[in-house]
Amino acid sequence: MTFFDHRLNRLLAMDLPHVDRRQLDAERPIGRAILRRALLDGLDDVVRFGKKFVSFEDGPDGRVTARFADGSTAAADLLIGADGANSAVRHQLLPDAKRIETGIVAVGGKIPLSDEVRALTPQAIMRGPTLILGPRGCFMFWSAVQYGDLDVGGEAPGPAPGREIPEKDREQYVTWGFSAPRTQFDFPGRLEELCGDELKRVVDRLTAVWNPNLRRLVQKSDASTVHSFSVKTSVPVRPWKTRNVTLLGDALHNMPPYRGVGANAALWDAALLCETIVAVDWGDQPLLPALAHYERQMIDHGFRLVCASLDNTARFHAESPIRRAITKAVFRTVDHAPPLKAAMLGGRQTPLSSS
Repeated sequence: MTFFDHRLNRLLAMDLPHVDRRQLDAERPIGRAILRRALLDGLDDVVRFGKKFVSFEDGPDGRVTARFADGSTAAADLLIGADGANSAVRHQLLPDAKRIETGIVAVGGKIPLSDEVRALTPQAIMRGPTLILGPRGCFMFWSAVQYGDLDVGGEAPGPAPGREIPEKDREQYVTWGFSAPRTQFDFPGRLEELCGDELKRVVDRLTAVWNPNLRRLVQKSDASTVHSFSVKTSVPVRPWKTRNVTLLGDALHNMPPYRGVGANAALWDAALLCETIVAVDWGDQPLLPALAHYERQMIDHGFRLVCASLDNTARFHAESPIRRAITKAVFRTVDHAPPLKAAMLGGRQTPLSSS
């Protein structure tokens, strides 16, 4: 994981032990589509699609009933809202839980890997997540999804034998995200309404003094992949009275992407909730006390990461030249002090992943 300034002067590089990606505990670059496919593998008779959740209500037998937009219902012992940052389940369960604007707007896209793109792309980006501190509160994130020696067309890393991975899910690419305080964008309307080519031109204007290869890569991005969004964050909540409806991941502790742990936080919740449900099923604990314990841990862990993400959001988008100079000086100092690097990583043996 490497930090640069906007002219690609190195600020900090953290080289981590690289292990064979076939090992269980190795880090892996992976696109969302192929990750989703891997997580769904073998669940064809369990997972159902094509329903839009509307509301839930208590059933007469103590179970919970979910209602869907087509008029159908489903009853269960437990309803889990894992429906993302705009969670309809959270809206009913915790109507006072809020998401607020951070004042940051982001634009992102991706460039299919080719020989030309590989030649243009700084080597640090091909090796791992790369973060760039630009002037006036502007920031970029870069990363590459490439599978190297993994046979992504066969059984590794995805589906069971006999299940072919669609060509679009095997794509290898460089991905980028540009973000800045909304006040830095010199566009009179809503940035979110612009098309991909227009967004590329906006980013090009704001990076006029940046490294030229980075600018060329942005312009080579597939316009259909370029989009913008307003960066929001959830507001911490206290534990609520536990019932047979609970939440997971972004449905409660949605966070800015500048700590790189949003997806990992959701997977952490899922692992803990899985253990909780198994314990209940085995009769080790009643459902509600077990869920209450899960919720306390999930709230504490999730919102600690929200706070850390907000700290990075402010640090990476500081418009004050003095504050940015201090951040760069700290990074350069850490870069020359291995013990400080170890402390900064907090004992991690794998790099932060991008959500």
